[in-house]
Amino acid sequence: MPTASLNGIDLVHDDSGGDGAPVVLVNGTAASRTAWRAHQAPALLDAGYRVVAPDNRGLPPNVSPPGGITLETMAADLAALIDHLSLAPCRIVGFSLGAAVVGELLLTRPELAAQAVLMAGRARPDTFGSALNRARRELHDSGADIPASHRAVFSALCYLSPHTLSDPQKSRDWLDVFTFAAGASGPGVRAQYDAMGDTDRLPRYATIDVPLLCIGFADDVMVPATATREIADTVPGARYTEIARAGHFGHLERPAEVNAALLDFFAELPARPVRRERPTGTVHVDGNTLPTGADSCGR
Repeated sequence: MPTASLNGIDLVHDDSGGDGAPVVLVNGTAASRTAWRAHQAPALLDAGYRVVAPDNRGLPPNVSPPGGITLETMAADLAALIDHLSLAPCRIVGFSLGAAVVGELLLTRPELAAQAVLMAGRARPDTFGSALNRARRELHDSGADIPASHRAVFSALCYLSPHTLSDPQKSRDWLDVFTFAAGASGPGVRAQYDAMGDTDRLPRYATIDVPLLCIGFADDVMVPATATREIADTVPGARYTEIARAGHFGHLERPAEVNAALLDFFAELPARPVRRERPTGTVHVDGNTLPTGADSCGR
């Protein structure tokens, strides 16, 4: 597996290589880059793209990295990898926490992105999402040993659509996955639970000027589709697609529909988009002065 020494960490990533236009895939909380290998990476490779997928800081070997585990540091890692591999301007996809990381990158280093996709993204906290993160933190801090069967059922209820759970074979398959392939844990993942914070980032999102597709999942209880649609309604020119019969793991439950949405969106730009200059300065949104360039953020 390739690694790159960037920002004081060994950034582990997949890179298919080749001459195709690059697509960078950024995963969610406690999730490894390897999850993309099941469906999205093969579809992108078949379409001629080069696929790069990093692990976010917080996963081994970067469980206690210098600078901490925040949206800002994860976005800085992503920017450093794109620069290191000379990928810009590239297409970038973020899922769940990864969508927030990509959103931060679009605010601080927009010149790195030709297009972006936010799947199951939210820009501000909501009651259930905050309660879920609080429960995760308290469970981790308690040190409780949860039986695998309980973890599997809880994960299925959180991540999957009722339509998937009502199918006996699919339900058995997913319960096996959650039982025998539990996600990462430990202090780095515990820190990822805090990364989203309680900040309303929606006013800042109104300054994004990168072509954006937001994909919501109709049966998502963790990040309601309305939260993802809200981003699309806020970002100028952004569009929204909703995948039916899909829960939070909609890109794994309904991969054909998700992959079609990605590929259709990506096909709208030339294979080799022109790199933009890095913007600096401020903009005014709802009476607030907001930074638009990384230099103005002190990065």
